[in-house]
Amino acid sequence: MDKWNEIRTAYKLAKLKTLSATAQDLGVHRSTVMRHIDSLEEALGVTLFQRNDKGYIATEAGLDIMRLGEITETHFAQLPDRLKQNEAALEGSLSITSVADIASMIMPSILKYQQKFPKMRIDYLDDIRNFKLEYGEADIAVRAGKKPTTPDNIVLPLIQVSLTFAAHKSYIEKHGLPSLETLSQHRFVALKDRPNHLVWNEWIYQNIADENIIFKSTNHQVLAQVISKGGGIGAMPKHSLEQVPDLVEVPTPDDWQVPIWILVHRDMFNMPKIKAFIDLLKQDEDMLLSLI
Repeated sequence: MDKWNEIRTAYKLAKLKTLSATAQDLGVHRSTVMRHIDSLEEALGVTLFQRNDKGYIATEAGLDIMRLGEITETHFAQLPDRLKQNEAALEGSLSITSVADIASMIMPSILKYQQKFPKMRIDYLDDIRNFKLEYGEADIAVRAGKKPTTPDNIVLPLIQVSLTFAAHKSYIEKHGLPSLETLSQHRFVALKDRPNHLVWNEWIYQNIADENIIFKSTNHQVLAQVISKGGGIGAMPKHSLEQVPDLVEVPTPDDWQVPIWILVHRDMFNMPKIKAFIDLLKQDEDMLLSLI
């Protein structure tokens, strides 16, 4: 039974006792008050009020409605404070998506977020594909490359990441340390997909013979494993070299700077859990820059 408006009207009438006072309090016409009461009494099958020349006197059933209305009104009055307290505490989950290379970079901020809000769970979606924020597939996306132009997403700049070619010491021992002049003679790993914005990946395809591209994958993390095992030369963020022992920076033909962006759907941007994480990322910008 969908009778919330009628119940609210009955509660006010039981409290104020006259049609005029009730109508004024609710900002409606007297006839609306009468219609609500008649409709509610018909739906419940009971008499809620005794009518007399002095006004409306609540019956036992009417008093039950009044008590229900008092409880409801009290709960509504307390609701804003309760919601603010819940928001301050931040409970629930936050889903973040990025490629694996970015995950290692923002992990300190994620851990700091959970220390500050211990009841928040992080769902991390490590995938090269772009999750659709408009369908709720993720709350926050951290993406690299050209500024995204997806409609309805708020796009915020985070930092610039420096990329370089890298090889493991075992590769260098076997094949020698490349120079810019000898790069094309070496063994490379590359992403199987060739999106235009991945200029370092495209450089490999444009400048390295096909037979020298000895390993391809759709996954950045898989390529990083191949490089770290001495399988070939490939592009990596400079900060990643510090995390893998025995990786050596190889001369690169260009200064590859990749912008990192934070994406949030505009309808979700002001949610406290999301704003809190974005604020923390922004506060940690100096720390992020130190990783580059």
